[in-house]
Amino acid sequence: MFAKFTLLRWVILMTVAMPVQPAGASDGLLIWTPTKTSDTSYNARLGLRVPGWSLAAAGVDVGVTSSGKGGPVEVPVKLWGRITAQSEQTPAQILLREINIRANVETGDAVAEMRVRDVEIVSSDFDLEMNRNITIHYDNAGEAWDGVEVHQAVRWSDPVDGVSLTARLGALDSFKRIGAGITVEQKLADDLSLSARIGKAAGADLTAGVRAHYSVTW
Repeated sequence: MFAKFTLLRWVILMTVAMPVQPAGASDGLLIWTPTKTSDTSYNARLGLRVPGWSLAAAGVDVGVTSSGKGGPVEVPVKLWGRITAQSEQTPAQILLREINIRANVETGDAVAEMRVRDVEIVSSDFDLEMNRNITIHYDNAGEAWDGVEVHQAVRWSDPVDGVSLTARLGALDSFKRIGAGITVEQKLADDLSLSARIGKAAGADLTAGVRAHYSVTW
């Protein structure tokens, strides 16, 4: 209990002090990102980038959560690691390939994720965006890696006419449940768009719908 109280006080103090920290505190080898997630929840990401290879990093996420004032305090701790195999950004393309690993210290469960993002300006009136996520879960109770999940989305868009087409494919439980969908969106104004979607989530029934989206900035 004393350890939890000490950690709570430490995270709260550092989170409150966050606005006065140098803006580049996470730009060097040391990673330090405290966050206040709610009135009773705090989280701090601590880590270190590999010297000489800034595309690899690892560390620990420490949280402090309470259901309310005076309530029991939980201190979830998770280990994390990230390897960025490729990261490029040019006026015509954004390319990211990375592997993320997260492990729950309390339960021993873990997740390994491979993520690929590719955004290209193919021509003056044609943009292409592709996102792919492959996730594998480790069940500590069963002492085995299982539960492969695959999600992929491809988006074609015309920035001139404001039209886009998105195709999605998802597979859960090692491809035992598969889903797919298509969304067409038309931008009517800077703050107004209309979209139509038809698809089937993994393990669910086929659904369809039309939605209007309006945003206001002030």
